[in-house]
Amino acid sequence: MFTTSRYASESTRELARRMAKKNNEVFISRGKHTIAQLAGIARRKGEERISIIEEQGKKPALLATITIMETGEWRWAGQRPIDKDKNAG
Repeated sequence: MFTTSRYASESTRELARRMAKKNNEVFISRGKHTIAQLAGIARRKGEERISIIEEQGKKPALLATITIMETGEWRWAGQRPIDKDKNAG
């Protein structure tokens, strides 16, 4: 499942949508959802992780990953810089 950080710019939301489609995953609009709420949504959809596109200076910069356990618990699994050229399509 893909989403964005809160208050994300349109370019960040669009990148998250494209990456979800490219990876055959679901995109969920972040809105005011907390991470715990997102984890609950992901678990109900059978997802094992959430990928969050985070911004720096209103531009997509980091891809953070959260792992969802079967119990509904979640944990941060790391983050990495986004390679915009690689993820553009």
